[in-house]
Amino acid sequence: MASCAAAHKEFDHQVGRKVAIGTLPAWTRVTGKVAYIVLRGPYDQLPEAWGHFPQEAMRASQGASEGPSGDVYLCNPMDHPDDPSKLLTLLYLPVR
Repeated sequence: MASCAAAHKEFDHQVGRKVAIGTLPAWTRVTGKVAYIVLRGPYDQLPEAWGHFPQEAMRASQGASEGPSGDVYLCNPMDHPDDPSKLLTLLYLPVR
C-alpha cells in the first residue's frame, strides 16, 4: 500500500466530486473497472456516506454492477492522530 502522503497526492483532487468510473492504482488492490468516490474525514462519518454511495454508483454505472461494494482506507488513523478530518477513504463498486 502507498503511504498516506502518496494517497493524498493521488486522490486529494477527487475529494468532493461525484462518483467516477475507472480503474484504481494497483496499490489499492482493487482490480478491474469500478465506480468510486473519495471521501475525506473521520471514519465515524462513513455510515452516512454508505447510505448514499450504492445508489449514486448504480446511477453512474447505469446499473452495470458486477460484484459487491467495498472500501479502501487510504490513510491509517495513526497518519493523522490529531486531525481525523484529513483521513482519506475510497468507496467502490465493481462495474462492467
